[in-house]
Amino acid sequence: MFGQLLFLALMLPSGVLIGIVVVIAVAALVATLIWVVLMVGSATSASSADLYYQCDSAVGPDPSATETFMPTTAENAARETLSPSEVPTTNPYASLTVAPDESDVTDWQRACVSAMPSAPYQLPPLLTANYGPTAACARKLALAAAQPAPGPGSAETFAQSAQSLIYLASGASGTGSCAVGIAGVGATAQPLPPGVAASSSTSAQGACNQLTNTASLQVALPNTIAAQSRCGQRVDRSAVSPGDLVFWDYHDYSPTRMGIAVDTTQMVTSDPGSGQVVQEAIPAASDVRVKRVLKGSS
Repeated sequence: MFGQLLFLALMLPSGVLIGIVVVIAVAALVATLIWVVLMVGSATSASSADLYYQCDSAVGPDPSATETFMPTTAENAARETLSPSEVPTTNPYASLTVAPDESDVTDWQRACVSAMPSAPYQLPPLLTANYGPTAACARKLALAAAQPAPGPGSAETFAQSAQSLIYLASGASGTGSCAVGIAGVGATAQPLPPGVAASSSTSAQGACNQLTNTASLQVALPNTIAAQSRCGQRVDRSAVSPGDLVFWDYHDYSPTRMGIAVDTTQMVTSDPGSGQVVQEAIPAASDVRVKRVLKGSS
């Protein structure tokens, strides 16, 4: 069959034969260009979606968005199986810059660029619950704090004392004990143990420190709600676990409220009316962001 076609082709006038060859070559070139454009477009789209997700995780929802962006379940499952060596150790978007006179960049995007140097790279929301000594200790400390306090506090005061709670809970995996009653969360801020330093909300680098202790790797968070909200890895609402940090009520691209989860639906937080530490349901609002800062068993 092929031989017959070749014979017929050779019988055609040379001009016609050359024309056919040119048409075939052009068609092949066009097909290749279309494939390249599709591949580049797909990569660009994926990169844009990833950056959007990083921004949403660091500074909260985009005010101009009509719906909340979330990776699909398939993407979650695929990327949650990455080995530690495949997860970026530094945020690949940390070097992004925006010119002051860039008119087509929104304030939300500018806030995102400013946050990237201090925000760890986010995988899609974790789908597995967190178990183990650190989560159990965080739950005990938080529940022990949900009691009447000597005086009223504030959301920022709660964040400062939560800093101490997370530090203590993170050491439970190494010590095997949970120091309930020594320090925890309350209406009065609890400082970190002596000799332990944590970055402030104004620090561009190291806002989510992990300090090596003689017993274990302990987590030293920043001392403000805004800075704490950039730490850890994002968690799907279905996988919220004790010790996970809950942030919501965003204003000026930062959360103004935070809580510490004690189970899948409840958290301990500061009541804005009384200033007391209370246990209440985790909000169902669309701007709720949950981060996991404690390492444990999943």
